[in-house]
Amino acid sequence: MSFTPGSEDRVLSFGPHSSFSVVLFALHYPAVTFWALDTHRKAAKSQRRAERKGLRNVAFAQISGENRLPFDAGSFDKVVCVLGLHDHPPFAKLAIIKDFARVLRRGGTLHVIDFDKPATRSEGGMLEFAGRIWGPEAVASHLDGSWVEILTKGGFAGVRRQLSYSIGIGRLSVIRTRKR
Repeated sequence: MSFTPGSEDRVLSFGPHSSFSVVLFALHYPAVTFWALDTHRKAAKSQRRAERKGLRNVAFAQISGENRLPFDAGSFDKVVCVLGLHDHPPFAKLAIIKDFARVLRRGGTLHVIDFDKPATRSEGGMLEFAGRIWGPEAVASHLDGSWVEILTKGGFAGVRRQLSYSIGIGRLSVIRTRKR
């Protein structure tokens, strides 16, 4: 994944366990400011870890009651979304993507890693399981690979699958795109 933040970039990480990855990024890139918007209930553990390490370049946020990102327009240079889309129905995916476009500066980049169209029967297991939890509507576009089209509808250009790899029970794809 071509994710190398520039000095003094502001980066938002979104998705379950994003606070864990933000702590790792913050240690590796001390001149970059990272924000985690963790959708997992155990995010506080990583926050305590960041405090113990004295990291000053990392902050944590929560989605507001309106389910909007709690940031002003143009607040970030990059947004990283890891496994933050496959569990939402199409209308909610589009709302999230549009909100990413809102908080990114013009020309900012969005980096997405999520479940994609299975290449083998065994790779469909995770999405079948996810469909039982969040409903078939949420995972349908991931099963056929069309979910990446929502990025263009949400205000992004140059959508590219950079990598696609099997994790046995699923196939993950790495997508990179930029705000128009």
